[in-house]
Amino acid sequence: MDFALARTNMVKSQVVPNNISHHGVLDAMQSTPREPFVLPSHQMFAYSDFALPMGAVRRSLKPLQIARLLDALEITPGQKILVVGAGTGYEATLAARLGAQVYALESDAQLVAIGQTVENTQLSWHTAPLVGGWPEQAPFDGILLCGAVPAIPDALLAQRKPLGALVAIQGNEGDAVMYMVRMRGSKKEILGETVAFPLLAGEQNQPFVI
Repeated sequence: MDFALARTNMVKSQVVPNNISHHGVLDAMQSTPREPFVLPSHQMFAYSDFALPMGAVRRSLKPLQIARLLDALEITPGQKILVVGAGTGYEATLAARLGAQVYALESDAQLVAIGQTVENTQLSWHTAPLVGGWPEQAPFDGILLCGAVPAIPDALLAQRKPLGALVAIQGNEGDAVMYMVRMRGSKKEILGETVAFPLLAGEQNQPFVI
């Protein structure tokens, strides 16, 4: 399979037509191979419009969802970004390509091990429950959640800088419609409708805010 051609087609057909305004996001997705971050059995689908299996219970975001969340985060070089549910590190690597100092938080040690072998950027990895964030490295200029949550965990909101943004997909498992959201301070902005697989499976007995 010609992965380079598939990557170009993904950007042109899935991302470009959907009004991604941060051209750095397009460049990062065009220049970053995704197949090394995907389980070997699913590499042929790395650039398809699918949510791919990751570990025992999770699935990845779709490429367009990744692009829209990164676009909404409005990353500028030198910013400090926390990626929650980093998986094998694809979204974190894209953020690093945009010039950010990236902290990749993942609860599945096996996914972290894969990510540490394939990414070629200087990511800082941490294995811990996702709802707690990474308080030792806070505050962050931006926080990206790589999956759907029923509500935004308090701990993550508290780890932003005063003007820092948090972007996520909000909804309950099984919802026909979820919402892509951005939070700055206490203000929530709905960016559009979508559907994604849950991020915090097994971590639900934690404090959340609406």
